Amino acid sequence: MVTMPVDKGFVVTSPLGPRWGTTHWGVDYGVAGGSGGKPIYAIKDGVVIQAGAASGFGQWIRLDHPASVGGNESVYGHIIPEVTTGQQVREGQRIGRINPDSATNGGVAPHLHIEVYRYSWVGPAQRVVGQTILDPQQVLRGAKWPGESTARPVGKRSGTLFGVDVSEHQDGMSLRRAKSEGVDFAIIRTTDGTYRDRCYRSHLDDAEAAGLVTAAYHYLRNPSEGTSVAQQVQASLEVMGDKKRPMWIDVETTAGLHVDHIRACKREFEKHGVRVIGAYSYVPYWEGRISPSEPDSHEFGAFWVAAYGQNPRGNPREIYPGDQHRQWDYPLGNQKPALWQYGSNAQVAGYSVDINAYRGSRAELSALFTGKAAPEEEPSEEEMNKLYRQITAFISGYLGPQIDAIQEIWRQLRGPSGNGWPQLGQDSQGRNLTLVDAVAAIRQDIARIEKKLEGKK
Repeated sequence: MVTMPVDKGFVVTSPLGPRWGTTHWGVDYGVAGGSGGKPIYAIKDGVVIQAGAASGFGQWIRLDHPASVGGNESVYGHIIPEVTTGQQVREGQRIGRINPDSATNGGVAPHLHIEVYRYSWVGPAQRVVGQTILDPQQVLRGAKWPGESTARPVGKRSGTLFGVDVSEHQDGMSLRRAKSEGVDFAIIRTTDGTYRDRCYRSHLDDAEAAGLVTAAYHYLRNPSEGTSVAQQVQASLEVMGDKKRPMWIDVETTAGLHVDHIRACKREFEKHGVRVIGAYSYVPYWEGRISPSEPDSHEFGAFWVAAYGQNPRGNPREIYPGDQHRQWDYPLGNQKPALWQYGSNAQVAGYSVDINAYRGSRAELSALFTGKAAPEEEPSEEEMNKLYRQITAFISGYLGPQIDAIQEIWRQLRGPSGNGWPQLGQDSQGRNLTLVDAVAAIRQDIARIEKKLEGKK
C-alpha cells in the first residue's frame, strides 16, 4: 500500500515535466488557504538517509524504501524535518511540515515538492523519467490519505477468488460448469495481433450466464511482426462489437516490445471508450525483454503477473500456493500484482487452463475491472450469525444480571404481579397498596396523629 504525502484537500499545483524552460523533476502539492506548517507523511515504510539542509530546497528529507514495499527512494523538499538520519519510519507516519518561510525554504511559496527515484537519488544529468526517476503521481496512484484505514469496510467479504483466462484453445469449455467448480471470474481473449479469436462472444455469453466477473485481453504484437498497434486494436474492437469489456494488455511476445508500444495500445483502446485495466506479463519478460528495461507499470494501470513455480496439475484451490506467498509481495514495474496467474495446468470443467487468483471480494474485483467504486455488500449469513451470538452473549453475560436486579427492585415496589401487596392494605377503591402507596399512607396517618396530639396540649 502507499499513502499520500499530504492530507486530504491538497492538490497537484505543478506536475513532473517541462516548466519554465527546464524540467520540473517532481510534483508539487498545495492546499487552498496556504500550505505553510501543514504536516507531511512518509509514502511508504523506509529509513531516513538524509534530513537537513539541501540546495534549492532549504531543507529536505530522503527516505530509502526496502524491496518488501516496492523499493525506490522518496525525496521531500521545502520542508522542516521532524525525523533524523537513520530513523526507521512507517508508511503514513508524520515526518515533517511544510516550511512557511520563503526566506529559508528555497525562495518559493510554501508547498511540498516530492520526487521518487527508482533506486536512489541521482543528479539532473542522470535523470531519465521511467528509468532513474519516476513520476510521483504514478507511484501514488490509488494511494490512501493519511489516517485512512486500510481495513475492509463492514460488510465486505474478504478472501481469495479464482479465475480462468480463455481463448479458442478452450473451445467447448463450459464456464457454467467452471462456476460450479469454484471459478469466480473469466478473462477472455479478443485478439492475438490482428488474429480474431472466434470464441470471444460464445465464451463471454457463457461467462455472463454463469454470473462470472468478466474482462477481455488482447495479445499485443510488436509492429515488426506485421501489424501496427492501431490495426491490432481495431481488430479487437471488431471482435467485441457491442460486447466491449474492460481490457488487459498481454505483454509477452517473443519479438520483444518497447514501452511505447504498450502506451500506444492503451491510448488506442481508450480513444474508443474501452477501459484498460492494466498489463499482463511475467517477471523475466518485464525485467529484461521490454525496452527500456523494467519500465514503471503504474501508467498502464494494475499488474497481472504470471509466475508458475512448479506448476502442478489439480484443482485451483488445491494447487494455490496461498495468500502469504512471496509472489504477492514481489514488485514488478514498481507495483505488486493485483492478479497472480500461478499455474497453467489447473483442471477446470474438464480442461487444463491458466488459473489466476485475486485477493479480495467479488465487489472489489469488479471495481478493479470497471474502475468504479466497490458497492457495499450485504453481510453474509455467517457474519450475521456471529453478530447475533455476540449480542446474545453480551445480554446474558452483562446485561442479564442488571436486568434481573432491576426486575427485583420493580417487584419489591409494585408487588409480585405489579398490582400491589395485599398485606399492605387497600386504597379507597379496593386496590392493593404498593410499597410507595403504603409509605404515603403511613405518613398521612402520622400527620393525623401529630395533629390530634397537638390539639390535646
